[in-house]
Amino acid sequence: MSEIKTRFAQPEDIESLVDIEQASFTGDRISRRSFRNLLTRPTARTIIAECDGKVCGYAMLLFRKSTALARLYSLAVSPDAGQRGIGRALLRSAEKLAFDEGRVFLRLEVREDNARAIALYQKFHYRPIGRYLDYYDDHAPALRFEKTLRGGVPIQTVVPYYQQTTEFTCGVACVMMALKFFKPQTQLNPVLELRLWRGATTVYMLSGPGGCEPFGLAVCAFENGLKPQIYVSSREYLFLNSVRDRRKRQIMEITQSDFREQVKQAKIPVHYRGFTLKDIKKALATGAVVLVLISSYHMFGEKTPHWVLAHSDDGCHIMIHDPWVEADEGETIADSANLPLNYAIFDQMARFGKDGLRAAVILEA
Repeated sequence: MSEIKTRFAQPEDIESLVDIEQASFTGDRISRRSFRNLLTRPTARTIIAECDGKVCGYAMLLFRKSTALARLYSLAVSPDAGQRGIGRALLRSAEKLAFDEGRVFLRLEVREDNARAIALYQKFHYRPIGRYLDYYDDHAPALRFEKTLRGGVPIQTVVPYYQQTTEFTCGVACVMMALKFFKPQTQLNPVLELRLWRGATTVYMLSGPGGCEPFGLAVCAFENGLKPQIYVSSREYLFLNSVRDRRKRQIMEITQSDFREQVKQAKIPVHYRGFTLKDIKKALATGAVVLVLISSYHMFGEKTPHWVLAHSDDGCHIMIHDPWVEADEGETIADSANLPLNYAIFDQMARFGKDGLRAAVILEA
């Protein structure tokens, strides 16, 4: 039996990768164009296995920027390579790469009927963390697995995840996750998502749908039976710096003024200061969840405000649910749910704009 060698894939390996993909899978195949894109993407790495000088398998990993998470996007072995331990060699190399990149968790999805692959992952001590229905092209379900690569005890959360269905409903998607957590009878669907957004948005129907600020989200949570408190580092109206249209600015100011009056009438506590990591950790320790405003620049390279839900603390990381899934980049819910952010990264991300706006809404039952 010849030695199995692993190395990073190069553009000239694309034809071999396509051949393995075609021979290994009947559906959900990575196209030649996608391979070409993935091999040049900074957040993706592909490992090649060589037997007798020929490419006999590959493992592809995706790394979500600024998180401690890696995902095994695909692993395939040429069917004619025989049972030579190629899959094991690729998985070991993938884990080492993720570890060397400083990642804490490695996650993957696998077809529920792929007994051979499941046995491999179980042998490598991957633990089941969920199941997706209707995941593959033929509607087959997928099992989710995860392995902790370095120290500590894995965080298991009971806070449900909900993926936002529009580009502008991240805030209310986070409120929905909190509602489902504290009120399990809540039905999460796009109807509820848009209904809550209509009541919480700072402005809409002028030059496109608008997003949500902390006061509107707090009112939304309060009206649905939760107990919110607000942290915000500015007393000014928010998100107006980039709004040039005078009429739109005026409507945003009126809307935000109304939300602040509703917060006052509801006696929702407001702390006019930037929250600290200690504030977030304390809230999570009491069983609360926290809507946190971040800049999406650190994850997606775009300087836009974005809401995520902080739900756990493992002593080194704040664990978040990010309602946005970057589907164009090959992401799934596995890349957005239960993301570990080390304390320094979390603190850096939880600021927006030139003034470093800090905003959070703590939610309790």
